[in-house]
Amino acid sequence: MTDAPKPKPHPNDLLKQKMATATLVRKEIFAGGRLGTFVIRPDSGARWWYQAGQYTTLGLDTPYGFVPRAYSIAGSPLDGDLEFYIALVEGGQLTPTIFAQEPGAQFRMLTAKGKFTFAHAAKRTILMVCTGTGLAPFVAQIRTLWKLHQAGIPSTYRLVLFHGAAHVDELGYRSELEGYAKTPGFDLTYITTSSRPDPARGWTDATGAGRVNELFRHVIGAPVPHGRRVAMPAGLDAEAVRALIDPAQTAVMACGNPGMIEDIKEPIAHAGITTYLVEEFWKA
Repeated sequence: MTDAPKPKPHPNDLLKQKMATATLVRKEIFAGGRLGTFVIRPDSGARWWYQAGQYTTLGLDTPYGFVPRAYSIAGSPLDGDLEFYIALVEGGQLTPTIFAQEPGAQFRMLTAKGKFTFAHAAKRTILMVCTGTGLAPFVAQIRTLWKLHQAGIPSTYRLVLFHGAAHVDELGYRSELEGYAKTPGFDLTYITTSSRPDPARGWTDATGAGRVNELFRHVIGAPVPHGRRVAMPAGLDAEAVRALIDPAQTAVMACGNPGMIEDIKEPIAHAGITTYLVEEFWKA
């Protein structure tokens, strides 16, 4: 009698064995439970170096087995812990388990990677365009420049951040980013927009109106699809923002909905901007 061959381990289980461990130290759930920030601390105790804008793979044991997924890091590499901005996917294989974790839970993670960084943009003016949790890598980049600014190291970048969400309560990190934008000497223009500008859900004219890709088109002088309404946030003028843009010294970075990423591609080229970086970590 010969022994039956042992079943091959699932690739995800093999990956799990190669991943480092980290402990959840803090979480905050908002937007009616649909969004959350999660802060984990590497168990090795060693400082975890990466570049702002990069992503890592997180994994947890779930009812579907061990499930890994790629997430951009929202925290600054100048911090010791790792922060993530995650949307709950109803019926998803991983995010319901992530949202159910409490401080003390153990996560698995891989080394960070990715080229969605200012070093690869290599321009003075950075136009950042994002939907939903696609904001995460931009939070990491802006926080890093802010921390350096506070330490007396001035930023050489001019930043214009466009963040779109369906409703205003889904504009994560808003108060933090507004604070940076109001600080003298820190060159950040922060533009928010709601694609469903419903006053019953908290919308006021302090938030723009329309899809973020369409508002971006409006700002750079490209046509907006017929019948689509866009409006800048109160106090911000599209022409004034457009005046900040020198195509030869400007890069566009986009992260989020694939439709948004594709829709602004042609207007960017038409404006004479040749550097366009997109974060497509979901393909990794």
